[in-house]
Amino acid sequence: MRTHKRSAERVRNQKGTKDIYAMRKRKKRKKVLYQSIWLLLLSMTVLILYQRRDSWIPKLETMGIRHHTNRLGAGSENDGTFQIYLYGDADYQAAEASGRLMVLSDSYLFVYDTDGTQLAARQHAYGSAMLRTAGEYALVYEYGGTSFRLDTAAKNRYEKKTEDTIIFGRVSADGQVALVTSASNCACRLLVFNVKGQKYYERDCVERIVDVSFHAQGGGCYAISTDASEGSLHSVLYSYSFSQKENLWTSDPLDMLAISVYNTEDGSVFVLGDTQCCWFSAEGALTGSFVYPDSLSRSDFSSGTAALVFSNPEKRSETLAVFSGSQAEPVYRTYDRSIQDIGIRQDTGDVIVLLRNQTEILNRGGTLLGTAPVTESCDSFLRAGGYLFLLGYDRIGRMEEPGF
Repeated sequence: MRTHKRSAERVRNQKGTKDIYAMRKRKKRKKVLYQSIWLLLLSMTVLILYQRRDSWIPKLETMGIRHHTNRLGAGSENDGTFQIYLYGDADYQAAEASGRLMVLSDSYLFVYDTDGTQLAARQHAYGSAMLRTAGEYALVYEYGGTSFRLDTAAKNRYEKKTEDTIIFGRVSADGQVALVTSASNCACRLLVFNVKGQKYYERDCVERIVDVSFHAQGGGCYAISTDASEGSLHSVLYSYSFSQKENLWTSDPLDMLAISVYNTEDGSVFVLGDTQCCWFSAEGALTGSFVYPDSLSRSDFSSGTAALVFSNPEKRSETLAVFSGSQAEPVYRTYDRSIQDIGIRQDTGDVIVLLRNQTEILNRGGTLLGTAPVTESCDSFLRAGGYLFLLGYDRIGRMEEPGF
């Protein structure tokens, strides 16, 4: 009887042990199932956040930075003025891209609508950041570094690095990016990227390139170089095709230090220098030139119209010269006060002259169309969305663009 009881007890213990093992297995399966479900939910959440990153990352990036917008409407209790303040970012850069205001500080690229609404704030870590815009695109590159990025108002398109240090960069209205970098085996190197960030053209240059402008129809660019020979500076204009290594054409040396090169809608080229400016045909023939009467202080070029400001310290005067094409004689307008900035309307060719307390609007023939008061303290301006944005030391104001 004793043996029988022990056997029954052993059977009961074995059965209880099996029940415990089964219960543990069920708990473990439930735990694994719950973990799998939570992991799936987490993965879906991360995927959704990633797909919608353009809507929430800019808001997250603006937390805790020393920058804010004070936008006041006509019904405000204040005076209704428009101001964008940039605290601690007095060296900011501003440009227009597809009717939006792009503002580059030492650590952020801000995007504003014309009413002052901040649309995006994208952080960068470039030591000496530079901003260039064309069409809807904004190129930010690190002068003396290797980083660059292409942005629109909606999002950052890409960010890349170069092998050599960047000297300068330019962007076209269709999103092509041209970078001139240093090189160990030549004077400099020209790199061209498409809108997706893919490099599709590279050129080792024996000449030192100082500026680049894309062809109006795409597929190539104009490049201007400067060199010293026999104790004087000379500049040469080149036309490159992105589909071949040989130059399309090369100009004769120009007796000046080239500053900028611009294309026109008809394929001709305008070259701005330190002592003169020149026009070239699409085939590289020199069609016109103008030697400056005084020192050049400001300039702008758009749609075949050039506006140049010359300073004469002895007479304490400044002269605005407006050129409408390479064959036309310039028209002049002299001021006995400082010209803060000038700009050209792309659609009409009218010239906007910013003075200390007012703006003047002149047509390309030099006729004064009208004036408008300026109540903001500013050093320069840019046009966007029917407004003049007045760029001051640490703030940006706004006024309606005068229409006459």
